Amino acid sequence: MTGGHIALRRRPDWRHIRLLGTRTWISPLLIFMLMLASAATSFAADPETLTEYQIKAGFFFNFTRFVEWPEDAFATPTSPIVACIVGETPLTDLLTGVALGKVVNGRAVSITWVKPADDFRACNLLFISEAAERRTSEILARLRKTHTLTVGENPGFPRAGGMINFSIQDNKVKLEMNLDAATRAGLKVNSKLIAVSRLVSPNSVAEDN
Repeated sequence: MTGGHIALRRRPDWRHIRLLGTRTWISPLLIFMLMLASAATSFAADPETLTEYQIKAGFFFNFTRFVEWPEDAFATPTSPIVACIVGETPLTDLLTGVALGKVVNGRAVSITWVKPADDFRACNLLFISEAAERRTSEILARLRKTHTLTVGENPGFPRAGGMINFSIQDNKVKLEMNLDAATRAGLKVNSKLIAVSRLVSPNSVAEDN
């Protein structure tokens, strides 16, 4: 990916992580997808004890395995996959722990916390947290014509042009996807990820796969 510089910042200290409840928070299909990648197997072992953000961290990391970037998204064949998080969120520390020492398709995974005003065109993935929701339209506009996979956790994110969204329905974490937006960015999404997502586009109603 061309252009852009990301400065590593000190991550926020989150002592309280939101819980969804005491029942199972994740559907069987999503558990299956978590288990497909060894990095998240420990998360999938007991889904009834997971926090919302443990689930999100497991999925966000797995997106590196289930999405294929074009060759020109990386400077070299061994350049790391740069996963960025904008806005304060407990996902930052959790995802750093998940990605530590992991290699995906010959590439290390680098986790970086950024501010909304930063230039994050060098990010291969960008998570726009709930705290940065009001900047969503601006951020997505700045990422047009890049190969960045955009991930959010806000209602309407896929309809605004975001690619993957975490939504909470019936006390469970579910995935929504704007597949058209990902395709326009030159990304190839694995059929397994598509199968566990609800497809959404700006000009149509959501479709359950």
